[in-house]
Amino acid sequence: MLIGFYVIIAAAVVTMLFALGLAFRLRRVARGGKVGRVVNLLTVFIALFLTSYLCGPIFPRLSAAAVSLFTALVFLAGAVFVVIVLRVLDSLVRQVFDELKL
Repeated sequence: MLIGFYVIIAAAVVTMLFALGLAFRLRRVARGGKVGRVVNLLTVFIALFLTSYLCGPIFPRLSAAAVSLFTALVFLAGAVFVVIVLRVLDSLVRQVFDELKL
């Protein structure tokens, strides 16, 4: 069962490294302004998640209370991340619909 844990953590780390690469590529395109600030914020959240996932291998050595607190913090950060992404998507869709007069 512990092997499965490490395989899942490794997959999460690889996925977040890919996401971080995409975020840095997007930062080069969206410099400055409101979009640039949002992209920078999303990049910070992705880096935070990557750091959290890299800490995963030490979880088996931590107390249950420490793991629970850490997990709760990651869940909170994930919830904030989802809200930010959905607000950006909402803004983008509204802008497209306004420009197309739909």
